[in-house]
Amino acid sequence: MKPAVIAVLFCCLPPLAAIAAPWSFDAPLAVTTPPPQTTVFHHLDSSGRRNIAAADGTVAIAWEDDGDGTPRIYLAHKAYEEARFATALQVSGANEAFEPSILALGGKRFAVAWEEDGQVWARLVQIGDAPVPGPLLKISPASGAQASLANDGDGILVVWSEREGRFGRIRALRLGTDGLNLTPGKGCPVDTVPPIDEQLYPSGAVLQGRLVVAWEDRRPRHTIIMAAIETKPASCRFSAPVRISAKPPGRNLPYGAGHGVSRVALDRVGNERLFAAWADKRDFRHGYDIWGSYYQIGEAGFEQNEIVQDDFGGLSKQHHAAVAGHDTGTLLVAWDDEREGNVDVMLSWYEAGGWSDDWPLPGASGPGLQSNPSVTLDSDGNLHAAWVERDDVDGPTRLKYGFGRINRE
Repeated sequence: MKPAVIAVLFCCLPPLAAIAAPWSFDAPLAVTTPPPQTTVFHHLDSSGRRNIAAADGTVAIAWEDDGDGTPRIYLAHKAYEEARFATALQVSGANEAFEPSILALGGKRFAVAWEEDGQVWARLVQIGDAPVPGPLLKISPASGAQASLANDGDGILVVWSEREGRFGRIRALRLGTDGLNLTPGKGCPVDTVPPIDEQLYPSGAVLQGRLVVAWEDRRPRHTIIMAAIETKPASCRFSAPVRISAKPPGRNLPYGAGHGVSRVALDRVGNERLFAAWADKRDFRHGYDIWGSYYQIGEAGFEQNEIVQDDFGGLSKQHHAAVAGHDTGTLLVAWDDEREGNVDVMLSWYEAGGWSDDWPLPGASGPGLQSNPSVTLDSDGNLHAAWVERDDVDGPTRLKYGFGRINRE
């Protein structure tokens, strides 16, 4: 049984904006149903915003909640055509766990990485009549956090921030798979120079076998987005890091050391390009906006920064940028947006050489707070989205899922 399709007309947008959307959305689904009288707080907050993955007709969502009194990592899945999610599987161990990242591997296998008890862990999960977890693998030799996963076609890449002395340093590791077993391969620091300040919240994507990593970096005494690219496929040797969040022209005032940026997300767009998006406070008067930059193999580096949101978002705050790209060249960005007086999830997609008008995600806008989106496109171009919903800023949360069926011409 398929969920009913819901209307997507909004008073704040011209009717043509809804008609021209690439997807038609089903009614949103609850991912989990908390027991009555229970206050639960869900978090979709992985580094790189990778909390949802879809392949082979199956969608899976990984999150953290404290439903049993301790923060733990869970995974829930369903077939695309099913109207409800299966019972959630606890993925993490016995200790407090945070910030899971999920990756679809094919064959209805999913990889999950997370922080638990100050270490980075990973495991595979096979989806069948019931989800079957594989053995746990500890990723970080020292204290680590903020793991994010990427797929290079032959294996898994995990990037994370590991404490090295006083500061976090971004590291990368390739993982092989043998059934449900993970096998560690070549690993290295992404920046060969030891950190002089924090390196945090990495995100990675693979172009033609080469891993591209972007992260928050505080070496200029304020936060910027930096990136490095593998010099050869699967080499774990990276180019010198470059700044990709541009410094606005003119004097630094009133920024102090410089304006702030936050939480970069990356995804591949076709075989030769990727897009990085982040929250950026270069217009200090109105809080963070969503900015981004393309990178293309063989070119000089990341392209000029471009603003993703439309002009109507300029007077409000935006946070939590998530990116989804596709082999066909489709690209969309989702984020939290406060322009309508509450917190909504907004989308913009790239078409005809520019960004579309911003578009409220159906079922993730209106009264209450809808935030922390994670998005992915399946092989057919359908859009899968997850977000956190709550009635008020201090209230308990619900985890929601939306499916957007690609409109065929």
